[in-house]
Amino acid sequence: MPVVTATCDRRERPGKVTFTGVDADGELRDCPDCGGRVAVDPDAGEVLHVETE
Repeated sequence: MPVVTATCDRRERPGKVTFTGVDADGELRDCPDCGGRVAVDPDAGEVLHVETE
């Protein structure tokens, strides 16, 4: 299972967030810094915040 490390652009302190055990196809998770939903893409090595309704 892939590991993806990224920064949270909504984070008020320096550092990175690490997501472990990510599904190879990607998945939605909760950002531990801001509490928002993020799409974790292990192929691109990206973590993007998504808006939910």
